[in-house]
Amino acid sequence: MKHFTTTRIIPALLLCLLFCLLPVSVHAYAQETPVTTTNQEATVRTTTITAASGKNLSNLTDNSYNTAVSFSADDTITITSTEMMYGIYVIWNAPTDEWTLTYNSKSIPCGQNGFLHEYVAIDEGTTSCTIHFTKAESICDITAYSAGVLPSNVEVWEPSCDRADFLVFSTHADDEILFLGGVLATYGGEHNHRVQVVYMTNYWNGLKIREHEKLDGLWASGIRYYPVNGSFDDLYATSLAGAKSVYNPDEITGFVTEQIRRFKPLVCVTQDINGEYGHGGHMLLAESIQNAVNNSADVSFYPESATTYGTWDVPKTYLHLYPENAITMNLRVPLSHFGGQTALEVAAAAYKQHVSQQWCWFYVSDEYEYSCANFGLFRTTVGADTNNDMLEHITPYAVQEQQERERLEAESQAASIAQSEAEISSIAAEVAAEQSVKRKSMLKTAAIIIGVILIVVLCGGFILSKKKASATRTRKQHRR
Repeated sequence: MKHFTTTRIIPALLLCLLFCLLPVSVHAYAQETPVTTTNQEATVRTTTITAASGKNLSNLTDNSYNTAVSFSADDTITITSTEMMYGIYVIWNAPTDEWTLTYNSKSIPCGQNGFLHEYVAIDEGTTSCTIHFTKAESICDITAYSAGVLPSNVEVWEPSCDRADFLVFSTHADDEILFLGGVLATYGGEHNHRVQVVYMTNYWNGLKIREHEKLDGLWASGIRYYPVNGSFDDLYATSLAGAKSVYNPDEITGFVTEQIRRFKPLVCVTQDINGEYGHGGHMLLAESIQNAVNNSADVSFYPESATTYGTWDVPKTYLHLYPENAITMNLRVPLSHFGGQTALEVAAAAYKQHVSQQWCWFYVSDEYEYSCANFGLFRTTVGADTNNDMLEHITPYAVQEQQERERLEAESQAASIAQSEAEISSIAAEVAAEQSVKRKSMLKTAAIIIGVILIVVLCGGFILSKKKASATRTRKQHRR
């Protein structure tokens, strides 16, 4: 009789399991893989834009951040075209609330993320769609597109990330390009790490066009996570003391601590402690971040944000131009994501998006005193650098998550194998038990048969011996 062995059964069961799961896996892959309808670049559709209020909307198609049209909460805008539209690109003039786009008897909620530059895809296409407001709004431009690959200047933003590989703090719009642009292009654009930019200041009380320019500059740098704005106005100071007189240092430190705890960065990067060219605001931000990274793991340090987001100890923090543990990034390597441009070239082009600032004497370079290639490791929990890579000794979140998925998958497979082995062992035990019962029954039957045979033999022997004894007596009698 053949015995059950796990070495023979397990491979066969796993093979069967693979064939059973194969159709499900293929089906899931087919569902998750998007179908590309065309590789051609999408083109701008000629549209007619009308408002329910009847107001003149010509400024909505002049491609300018300097003009806008205001709408009341009960107004609507209808966009029509003789050709199918597969998306609309709305440039808002101010932060927006949620709004609704209707087309083909459907309603799509939009504006949940408050994007200033917002692209809304219309997957099935339409020749007419309508924007419905929930409050008074103001729009600079609306552009409709055909199907296809969107032009590079159409910004399809991702919401701010949950956990950041890099948290880049910039005092003003354009500082992130002039002084930190190599980090953005290299780690965000080229290597697709999660680079989250946070601005200390905003321009809603000043030159509003700079809010548009900061988005255009980030997009040109390859950044796709929507930036975070602080609530602080752009105020100029020529010293750290001057900055502390126009800003509340406690509020600045509280703000950056909250962002660190919110995004839990593996690497923080910010500006020069000397304010590059002596800007007090830059100095204050750098000082606040030094204070924050030294204390953000302490629950008693700004406890409100610790309650909301938990604490966080940043593994590595770099300051622009910091002299200790210095690194010099190589920003002259061709980057495949940017068609062979170097990070230096990408940053220079991104700075040109800050049109309102082109009168300034600043420029992007790795060869002057404010080089965007030079940083120093201010604080580390993972050891000093031995090369020019800010991610040395760091495992990016995407890799961590992949490792965790592989670990869980391995555990699941091990558990499945263990369960299969347990089931096989259980079956083998049941079979063995049945065989044992059968053997016992057979032995019992055999014993009975043997017993009967013995009885028959003994009885036969007894009868024979009786007959022999009787025959012997008979012979003796005859002799007499």
